[in-house]
Amino acid sequence: MGFDQGMPYLQSKLQLNKEFPFKIFRYASHPLQQPMHMHEYLQLAYVLKGQCQHQVRGKSLVVGKGDVFLILPGMEHSLQSMADKEYEVVMIDFLPDLIAEPMKRYYQIRAPRFAVTAGEDWIASLPNAWLHIGKNKQILFEQLLQDMQDEYEIKELGYEYVIQLSLAKLLVTMDREFRKVKRKSTQQPALADQQPIDEVKRYINDNYSQDIPLEHGAYLAKMAPAYFSHVFKKETGQNFVDYVNEVRIEQAMILIRRNTHTITQIGFQVGYHHLSHFIRTFKKRVGITPTEYKKTFGNTP
Repeated sequence: MGFDQGMPYLQSKLQLNKEFPFKIFRYASHPLQQPMHMHEYLQLAYVLKGQCQHQVRGKSLVVGKGDVFLILPGMEHSLQSMADKEYEVVMIDFLPDLIAEPMKRYYQIRAPRFAVTAGEDWIASLPNAWLHIGKNKQILFEQLLQDMQDEYEIKELGYEYVIQLSLAKLLVTMDREFRKVKRKSTQQPALADQQPIDEVKRYINDNYSQDIPLEHGAYLAKMAPAYFSHVFKKETGQNFVDYVNEVRIEQAMILIRRNTHTITQIGFQVGYHHLSHFIRTFKKRVGITPTEYKKTFGNTP
């Protein structure tokens, strides 16, 4: 470990294997309070479940399932757990040279006019710092992470090559998702405020089972929380909390009609940690309790 103006600076020669500079590990549901620090290598972190807090470039944000952040060399950041919040994060440390060739080739194909630049410095084209992986890509993303961890732990013949391929595919997936978000943001320039709100609404519909504080919605929309709250209500006709509850209760009604889970199980599945809160919110929005709704609309076995 080195120091940069008093800040811990983690060096690859101390953190990574010289022959194969790659490491994958997990943090899960225990107190975690990293100091602000930097690396001379790349670090990728993906939130598998729950929520934690990530500080990067002077910003503090709550990250949840499907969020991935790529920390470039020399970028100061820290990861911290939150009181009474479970979480699980997969971390990957690696040197750029590990996958330089496949990534150079990818950027040469993606942008042939800039092939020379991309080939010399592909790392500059990587998605910057933070990205949310949509629900339809989360299964692929998580399978690639699991494959890499299995290869890293078992170390069968050729495991290094398999990890390189999986890591390259992971970064290509990130780049495609990142460009998809950029395309959407340029398709409707006249709707500068509406488009971020649509992104937040999609996030809520994908992640209603997770805790989604207003601050996280504001970060997704790249707005200050107070301004985000105002714009969200203007665009949807509801405040943020009411909208989240509406999505959850609508999903709860679907699950109740299927009659395959108990009321308690359904409450947890749609994001309520306390049964009393679920019942109270359900009755407020539907007019009857979940149990009464089940008696009226639930399918009989």
